[in-house]
Amino acid sequence: MKRSLALFLLLLLAAAPAAAQAPGIDVLHYTFRLDLSDDSDEIAGEASVAVRFLRDGAAAFTLDLVGKAAPGAARGMAVIAVAEGEAPVPFTHARNRLEIRLPTPARTGERRTYTVRYRGTPADGLIISKNKHGQRTFFGDNWPDRARHWLPSVDHPSDKATVEWIVTAPGQYRVVGSGALVEETDLDGGRRLTRWRTTAPLATKVMVIGAARFAVQHVGVYAGTPIQSWVYPQDRVAGFYDFARAERILAFFAARIGPYPYEKLANVQSTTRYGGMENAGNIFYGENRITGDRSNEGLLAHEIAHQWFGDSVTEAAWPHVWLSEGFATYFTQLYFEFTYGRDRLNAGMQAHRADVLAYYRRRPAPLVDTTVTNLTDLLNANTYEKGGWVLHMLRFVVGD
Repeated sequence: MKRSLALFLLLLLAAAPAAAQAPGIDVLHYTFRLDLSDDSDEIAGEASVAVRFLRDGAAAFTLDLVGKAAPGAARGMAVIAVAEGEAPVPFTHARNRLEIRLPTPARTGERRTYTVRYRGTPADGLIISKNKHGQRTFFGDNWPDRARHWLPSVDHPSDKATVEWIVTAPGQYRVVGSGALVEETDLDGGRRLTRWRTTAPLATKVMVIGAARFAVQHVGVYAGTPIQSWVYPQDRVAGFYDFARAERILAFFAARIGPYPYEKLANVQSTTRYGGMENAGNIFYGENRITGDRSNEGLLAHEIAHQWFGDSVTEAAWPHVWLSEGFATYFTQLYFEFTYGRDRLNAGMQAHRADVLAYYRRRPAPLVDTTVTNLTDLLNANTYEKGGWVLHMLRFVVGD
């Protein structure tokens, strides 16, 4: 019985479709320089993209970048110029793809850096709006492939790169971003420059910045990792209380999975469309998930587990998103088992079983479903609860 189940699980894990990515290149590093304003929702951007070419003779490569739907449209990005060093490089920007044509053909393994200057009002991806207190905010919200609305990039989880953010914004905002804080400088005219930089490569789905009026608490340090809470000032007491639980959650996972993979763990109140979004090192939570009673403890555990599974270990193709969500779902149950006892795990797994069976009655799809075309449809009971149950069965086979 155990041997048959183990074989089934191995076959399931081996059934991997080929990863889709921008052909011919591997992005190594992004530097995004962004200028945010209160005068309009338009952003001015400059992206330096370091690429490694994967085949000889490449004459061009492409990046994802959503343009204007029609001339004069209110939203979308417009590319102003592309350069290699100081030399202009020819390009075309059409059908939401930026094609950069190389002055000389590239060789396999050759590395080059190109700078893209662009501007426009994002239709998505960078959400510029007002929070629930009526104050203006800027929050990246890239999952699954919405980074292309504001960042020239290979917007696919199979291509991971390090990133540096250099953000200039009105001085009343604090800017949080992926990586470690490198610089904060007050500029003339009441503006502030903030720089964040990562050392670990990230998929575009989890590299973001956020700018808002924040209260920031430095919760503690676990094994060299700073733990921070970033909340709206009006929610300071409730938010700091809720997010402080992150310290013991991080300790639980790090002791059982391995060292935490990023420079910090910042839990951030935001306007993300999701309950929580596992951005690497700076997790964004829906603003209404701040309750002041720690009823969001499971959500924190889920998103913190993602820092290993989904962020550090990343699916190469979207049908395998259960490797992100299934792990985060089950590891939340493991945290509950450790913290509150075996009965809490059993109750959670039985509730998940009911969700899995109800979903199967509506749509009898496999765990790895290659027929899904709308990526948001992957957020279902197969990806979360059934993925978690696969791991629960695997635990029965191999032990803790």
